[in-house]
Amino acid sequence: MQRWCVLGIVGLVSGSIALPGWAQATLQSWRYDPQWQRLQFQTDQPTQPQVQVVQQQRLVIDLPATRWPYPQNEQSFGTATVRVAQYQPDVTRLVVALPHVISTDQVQLQSQGNGWIVAWSAPPAVRTVLLAAQRQGRGILLRLSGPTVVGRVTRSHDRQWLYVDLPNTAVSVGFQDQTRPYNLRVETGNSGHVRLVLEVSSNDPDWQLFATPQGLLLQPPPKPAPAPVTSRPSRTTSPAPPLPRPRYVVFLDPGHGGSDPGAIGRGGIREKDIVLDISRRVARLLNAQGIRTVVSRHRDVDLDLAPRVALAERVNATVFVSIHANALHLSRPEVNGVETYYYQTGRWLARSIHKNVLKTTRASDRGVRRARFYVLRRSSMRATLVEVGYVTGAEDAPRLASAAYRQKVAEGIAQGIIRYLDNLARQ
Repeated sequence: MQRWCVLGIVGLVSGSIALPGWAQATLQSWRYDPQWQRLQFQTDQPTQPQVQVVQQQRLVIDLPATRWPYPQNEQSFGTATVRVAQYQPDVTRLVVALPHVISTDQVQLQSQGNGWIVAWSAPPAVRTVLLAAQRQGRGILLRLSGPTVVGRVTRSHDRQWLYVDLPNTAVSVGFQDQTRPYNLRVETGNSGHVRLVLEVSSNDPDWQLFATPQGLLLQPPPKPAPAPVTSRPSRTTSPAPPLPRPRYVVFLDPGHGGSDPGAIGRGGIREKDIVLDISRRVARLLNAQGIRTVVSRHRDVDLDLAPRVALAERVNATVFVSIHANALHLSRPEVNGVETYYYQTGRWLARSIHKNVLKTTRASDRGVRRARFYVLRRSSMRATLVEVGYVTGAEDAPRLASAAYRQKVAEGIAQGIIRYLDNLARQ
């Protein structure tokens, strides 16, 4: 049975809202169908959508000569998110953030009067369903229906998180985890891939998966039997030498680049230029403190999200810091400030960076929040994404255009990273 989810309907615009005179059409309604993988929208005048796939997981639809008379609107549908905003004075943009990879040749555009349907092929159908995760003894029983799958168990760099990957598997609508006191999360990935994330003690041995009639049993290996006590002559032993301080690797990821400028703000400032300059400054500050730093891009080049994460994994990064700048419509100059995001393990890293950036810049505080950004979800190390300000803000835009201010931002980010790593070394 087809189920439509109506996200927003806009009526005719009152004369009290200031709108660009050259935008002839108005986006009236839009709705996303998660079952059939398509987005439908309606305008009051004809328009010609321009569709592109950005960074493999974002479907971008631009409506030229079209206006959206309200502030940016974003709705989440589980693993997919739809955002609508006035991208430029005469261009309305719809962005669908997907949990799986798509290509341009998978996207179909169909006209229906003044309306359009944008459809794309869904990931391959799955045959195995994860019904529940239930605590059983020292482990967790993953109850499955359908064919048995071969799961894979990996560990985060700090050994505090287990990742259990189940291919060709979907999560039941009625899924419930009954694993307390464990902190377990379930997320869907590409092509019917399911990942379970389990918080464990860093001292725990590696857990293992065992097939059972009900599904898969995830549990730590059996505890070894105590060794027999034997009498030995006493002898004096020298104390063990202190462990060397670990050599940390900080991965800096300036967002966007190349043909993707990111947000464009007041005076034509571009997000990709601002964050690249700040990242270079952060790298110099960290290198001066003897901390190894790897930057995802040193120049103005295109770089998809997956290669950024892959590079961080390849260099065995301790922390992942993604640097971006925010934006709203130019009609919202009152929105300014710093926001910092984390997904799972990067909470304290995000707080440390956020606190220190506010200290060095005196910028407005828009808080530390949890979000499902790709680079946060897919990196195994502690990761955070910092939005250094709004390029559309009346206060932030001229500041971010200043090299002196960008240096203050860089100093705050660097100080936050250093203090976090110092605390990590004392644990």
